[in-house]
Amino acid sequence: MNALVRTYGLGLTGIFVALVAVWILLLIVVPQIRMIERAFTYEDRGGETAMLALQIDRAYVEKLQLEREVRTLEQMTDSPAAPGPTTPTAPSPSFSAPSPSTASPSAPSPSPSAPSPSAPSLSPFAPSPNAAGAQPTLSAGERTARLAELNQRLSALETKITDLEAQEDTSSGVAGTKEHYSLKNFTDMSGLHLQIFILTLVYAFTVTICAFFICYPVAYAAATMENKNTLTIILVGLLIPYAINELLRIFSWVMILDRNGILNTLLDFVGFIDLSAGEGFRFVASNGAVFAVMVYAYVLFMVFPIYNTIDTLDKSQIEAARDLGASPWKIHTRVVIPHAKPGIAVGSIMTFMLSAGSIAAPEIVGRGMHPDWFSQLIYRRFFEADSWNQGSAYSLALLVACIVFILVTMKVFKVGIRDIAK
Repeated sequence: MNALVRTYGLGLTGIFVALVAVWILLLIVVPQIRMIERAFTYEDRGGETAMLALQIDRAYVEKLQLEREVRTLEQMTDSPAAPGPTTPTAPSPSFSAPSPSTASPSAPSPSPSAPSPSAPSLSPFAPSPNAAGAQPTLSAGERTARLAELNQRLSALETKITDLEAQEDTSSGVAGTKEHYSLKNFTDMSGLHLQIFILTLVYAFTVTICAFFICYPVAYAAATMENKNTLTIILVGLLIPYAINELLRIFSWVMILDRNGILNTLLDFVGFIDLSAGEGFRFVASNGAVFAVMVYAYVLFMVFPIYNTIDTLDKSQIEAARDLGASPWKIHTRVVIPHAKPGIAVGSIMTFMLSAGSIAAPEIVGRGMHPDWFSQLIYRRFFEADSWNQGSAYSLALLVACIVFILVTMKVFKVGIRDIAK
């Protein structure tokens, strides 16, 4: 802090510190606290109350459709310029149902496939034969009779909604209307989801090991290279692909590994397979393809920490070990790797956490043809099942697993926060 004050002055240093504090507070602390709170807040989505909530949602959707048809018929009746009977416009499927704040007091869904309260699917609630658009033309008398019928249905529907909401208020169950702190978001994790969670950690660890064995020789060669021009070419070659968006890099791998991709085309060209006969390897149908894409996507996060630490090693130590007759294996295990432990720890931590939390690679590369990753389950909890509380619980479980991996890695490599920071 004193160095910052001496360099930038008290005013600029205060601004820097304030900006960092706001950044940490708004982007890290507050979201994490909110996620933890939701993870331990249970929202029951089953039972009688959930069924009542679903019926209320359907009733409001039907009411909105009827009101739209009533307004259309009233405009046709009141318009003096109307040349004759006109077909009422059917409700557009893109409209949103009334929000829970103005319509239904609760907005849960008993299953992931149930309609969301903010934008319910209209396919289960298609207008009846008497709805708008069912009759091509209506005379003035027919419009009057139709309006009377619709108003009668609206009145009955409003009474039904009132009765359902009263039943929901007196129901003993909870379906989003009452929340309470509980561990059920964690304990309700199915055996399949628990298996996917454990396998995802294994997958991420596998990606980390593969990345280390690929990146360590590159980092060592770059750090011990005497020709600076060649070193510059190697480092630029590593950086250039990262000027392209990550999604484009992943899609490029899909084009390489797909059934009709570049790799199978090359195999067909050399006569190993016959694509015209339907032959071809489904490389994307296994997690091996996902591992390869992730290693490629996160290679820099392993290479540069190791390179930076090996580059600080006194190269005379390597020469001395070689002069004393040490084998290459002993030179690396006794001299280089012990010195590079902080870099290896940082690279392993970053690669593991990025792999465990990646959604793009497992979702794009052979989606549905390889075992799911836990990140895909988290995505579905949030955006498909509309279960944010359980999604927060799953996210917290993955975060805790990553923190445990960090602590174990620091223990194994015998490094501390200071060593990693260097």
